[in-house]
Amino acid sequence: LGGLLHDIGKLLLWMAFPGKYAPLLLKGVRCHNGRLAFLEQEKLHINHCEAGAWLMEQWRLPSLFADAIRFHHHPVEELEQGLPLTRIISLADLLSHARTPDHESEEIARRLLGLTPGQVAALGEGIEEQLREVAENLGIRIPEKSHSSLEQEPESEALHRETSIGLISRVRDITQLTGMLDNLLRAGNREQIAGAVEQSMKILFNEDTCFLLLMDDGDRELRGLASPGNRLAQQAARVRFRPDEHEKSLPGQAVRQGHPVHSFMEEGETGRTLLDSQLIRLLDSNGMAVVPMIHRRQVMGLIVIGISDSSSALLRQPAPLRLLAGQAAAGLFLCRLHETQAERIAEERIAAATMVARRIAHEINNPLAILRNYIKILEMKLREDDTVREDLAVIDQEFARIGQITSQLDDLATDRLLIRPRRLDLNQLLEETLRMYRNSLPPDREIEILFEPDPDLPEIETDPDCIRQILINLLGNAVDALQEGGTVTVAVRAEEEEDGEHSVLLTVTDTGPGIPESLLPTLFDAGTTTKGGGHSGLGLAIVRKVAGRLGGTITCSSSEKGTIFSVSLPFRHT
Repeated sequence: LGGLLHDIGKLLLWMAFPGKYAPLLLKGVRCHNGRLAFLEQEKLHINHCEAGAWLMEQWRLPSLFADAIRFHHHPVEELEQGLPLTRIISLADLLSHARTPDHESEEIARRLLGLTPGQVAALGEGIEEQLREVAENLGIRIPEKSHSSLEQEPESEALHRETSIGLISRVRDITQLTGMLDNLLRAGNREQIAGAVEQSMKILFNEDTCFLLLMDDGDRELRGLASPGNRLAQQAARVRFRPDEHEKSLPGQAVRQGHPVHSFMEEGETGRTLLDSQLIRLLDSNGMAVVPMIHRRQVMGLIVIGISDSSSALLRQPAPLRLLAGQAAAGLFLCRLHETQAERIAEERIAAATMVARRIAHEINNPLAILRNYIKILEMKLREDDTVREDLAVIDQEFARIGQITSQLDDLATDRLLIRPRRLDLNQLLEETLRMYRNSLPPDREIEILFEPDPDLPEIETDPDCIRQILINLLGNAVDALQEGGTVTVAVRAEEEEDGEHSVLLTVTDTGPGIPESLLPTLFDAGTTTKGGGHSGLGLAIVRKVAGRLGGTITCSSSEKGTIFSVSLPFRHT
């Protein structure tokens, strides 16, 4: 690595001072004994050794690399006292500028590394073959007949110039991609990967119109995705199709062939399909290029880029484009792997929670049955007109509801939750539940529970026990957050969706300290809790389960000023 990077400072100087430095570099000025470094310092006030060492420090590579690059043109007397890597790179640089080692080179090899002339000669054997192999891997063409860049024969000058420019361009591409590829590997989700790809397309090719088509591992369907800041984000999210049903389209060909295709290819090779035309119109461009993202021979998705014509920069630079696509594919693969592991952990957590829930249900049901029997005995001892009978009836009703809840606890990880809808006044149901919950709070808790009904809400058809269960769990969560007291506000209102469907929005808002942002993504998973030890983390998981069985959803927004849980439930007018 040190050998490959030891002269990268030349590239930095060429990019920073193209007018002054490029002629110096491309003419192959000798850097023997630090002559080039001296000229750089004299003309630019910095040399390529210092520039390269600075870049190593920016990349946070070990200081040994930076020092080896910084000192590789220092006098031999100083290098003899240096660490091995510095001496190795200095000698390698010296030998690379001579077709055959001379007496001076052999003497320096002896002083720096203790090598004999025979050992120095052996180092050069097979070097041409190794050089061609490296150049081929980097996509650089070396002329068949070439001399050293130090030889100034006119017939070789054009060949060396072409090769040098190709090498510089290739290293420049890799250098530009370094930070972008790091961003791809650090991306935590698909949206961040999409954002990194979009940024890379802009920097590398000056193309700012693109989005991703991600392959669903289950149904093999391509689904559009763009970063939130992309103007195509909403439209791209609506794009969904199976590539095997559109084999003649550009996306279909890219998936099948595994290499980039574009709309300016010859008509005989790829005619424009209806799907292609629709995607081009979505991009609002004259054409498009489609690049497969492949990792371990698996197509993770496609990059769809809007281009104006066949002279687009990205079509002229396929190597960095393929490198970018490959790294994006690796990022997507890691993202999918993390999701799979998270799902497995969640399943194990739910299974463990279900086992605990069944034990809880068993432990609760036995004393519950005894309490209900005592209530029946008390009722028998009371007169028919005794007002206490009404209170006992309410208590018995709540005991019955607790029994239903405990019987549902062991169904947390299954789909056996029974829904018993009936016609009801939701405002009244919520008011009754809140009144009972207020009465159950300890008198020393300075907590105010408010209710904001919707007077225009019609009677709806839903399961009252499920509504009570949702509300009580959310109230419990809110009250636990108010250790120093505060306010909980329950509100309900009817809403009409764009498609004409009706829903009711139930919100529970508290004035507590809020929920840590790190917990929000897994807040509704079984086992996740904000309450510390002693809590199983089942409450919100149950709420999501019950709301889902009612056809609804639950969301949460939180800040340091409090937390809002919102439950949206569809309903039919009765």
